[in-house]
Amino acid sequence: MPPPTAPAAPQATLLCVHPHPDDESIACGGVLARAADQGVRTVVVTCTGGEEGDNLAGIDLGGEDLVAHRRRELAAALTALSVTAHHWLGYRDSGMAGLDSNQHPDSFHTAKVEEAAARLAAIIRAERPQVVVSDDAQGTYGHPDHIQAHRVTVRAVALAADDAAPVPGAPWQVAKRYVHTLGRSRLLAVHRALIEAGLASPFGAAELTRVEDLPLGADDDAVTTEVDVAPWLAVKRAALAAHASQIGPDSFFLNSPEALTEQMFASEEFVLEEGSVGVARGREPDLFSGLDHPTQVRQ
Repeated sequence: MPPPTAPAAPQATLLCVHPHPDDESIACGGVLARAADQGVRTVVVTCTGGEEGDNLAGIDLGGEDLVAHRRRELAAALTALSVTAHHWLGYRDSGMAGLDSNQHPDSFHTAKVEEAAARLAAIIRAERPQVVVSDDAQGTYGHPDHIQAHRVTVRAVALAADDAAPVPGAPWQVAKRYVHTLGRSRLLAVHRALIEAGLASPFGAAELTRVEDLPLGADDDAVTTEVDVAPWLAVKRAALAAHASQIGPDSFFLNSPEALTEQMFASEEFVLEEGSVGVARGREPDLFSGLDHPTQVRQ
């Protein structure tokens, strides 16, 4: 009798958790496009429908409800990024901090973490990602849904691995959990470059001189991973442009000079919060560094 065949190793899979439609393209559009070209399965989980968004670009919706329109924009962005699978977590957009919408009974902000994490854990068990990415504990810029996305993701990764957890599917251990970020020195340089170019900066027109003056970002030495996504900038920008109601042609995401665009978006940065760093020194060049699932960019 021939020896039993060893089970095939799970395909390399990246799962990114984002609060609203458009966050996936802004935060992780580069690594999603890059991973897809490397043969990695890419999965995006969107926690809310973006109900509290405004038609910031003032585009003609043709009478369509904004939420329905944002769903179509998200679908187009995911197609541009060649995302393999998408899941809605099923909550309502909470709106910016301090708004009455924060207290809507269906808002993500008011959801019980254990309940929301169980929903996400079921997705993790079904998709079996080696790598999971979400917002950081500060919610990147303090938005209630971004903060909640971090809390829920941390708990969901633990639940997915717990064989006693009341979650559908077989237990699954995520190898590496990251948060996306930007190093403060890079943010300060981008702010200065935008001001010098006469463009609007997310930090206003203030003459910031110290990284300590920035309201967001990570200390440079806390960044564990920097992924080169320069070859996928055009794909990322196409995904951003797909969110036309939220990111207009006058946005710095789309109208910055080419050199400044590369400075801002040619790499995406992360902090590894669970798992082992895959390099002996310096920053990891890939989210899968150190794992037994090598990736190869397709020609």
